[in-house]
Amino acid sequence: MKAIHNVIFLCVVVFLSLAVAQSPHTQEAEKKWKIVNFWSEWCAPCRREIPVLNALNEAIAFTDVILVGINFDEDPRQKTLAIAETMGINFPTLSAEAISELQLGAPDVLPTTYILSPDNAVVAKMIGEQTEESLLAQLTALNLLVETD
Repeated sequence: MKAIHNVIFLCVVVFLSLAVAQSPHTQEAEKKWKIVNFWSEWCAPCRREIPVLNALNEAIAFTDVILVGINFDEDPRQKTLAIAETMGINFPTLSAEAISELQLGAPDVLPTTYILSPDNAVVAKMIGEQTEESLLAQLTALNLLVETD
């Protein structure tokens, strides 16, 4: 019986570890600056900017900045994750709970990208399709320098 309890305990620990590791909403993430991108599957400029955002996500992997996405259409979580995978989004997509904690209203134009301070204050709002240059310029202006290859 003790062996069964140990196996169950181990399974719970592994599950919780994986859940925390895959969630951008951790205590560590709360200390970071956030680039928050609103996207939708029907938005052509959103689709065009995904490779730029994926590259940026890799470039900032070891910095104090994280990139997260929000599905503008507010689809159920599993549908949002499936759409993100189909669209080739390689950065985390927030859950409804995490979105509500950011207290960001839906933008009027897509795509829209916000930069939030570690306390979730909006410090920049970038409307429309972004380029690598525009994103890096905004991060540089905020003294959030990102080294690129």
